[in-house]
Amino acid sequence: MRKIEKLIVASLILVLFTGCYDRDILDRKDFNHFLPKVENLSYTLEGNVVKLSWQIPDNIPQDFKRPLEVSIQVVEDDIYRQKFSIFNEINTAEVTVDPNKKYRFIVKLLGFLTPEAKEEGFTDRVYSEGVIIEIE
Repeated sequence: MRKIEKLIVASLILVLFTGCYDRDILDRKDFNHFLPKVENLSYTLEGNVVKLSWQIPDNIPQDFKRPLEVSIQVVEDDIYRQKFSIFNEINTAEVTVDPNKKYRFIVKLLGFLTPEAKEEGFTDRVYSEGVIIEIE
């Protein structure tokens, strides 16, 4: 009798843990909204200030609200230090750095889908692939 109780409890636990997620959502890969990468990323270094410059591509899909944002991640000596955003499609940013350290900047476009393009179960925030520039 004791073995039957253990078997029933084990079966119930197995059913509970295998039914805890919706496999269709995990397997769905048909999210078709993408942003192109920023173009012509460059920098100038004057003293301890890095001025990053880029261009926003012309081929932005109509599914995104305008103006777009630009997300910049700062990596100092291989340690992630900060992330900030530039609004209104401005194409430059200034960052204060320590000239004795090496830096890597990861620049991505960030867009929000229009209400018509938003899909149920998906985020409305879309990042482009990052463009990386290193300063040593």
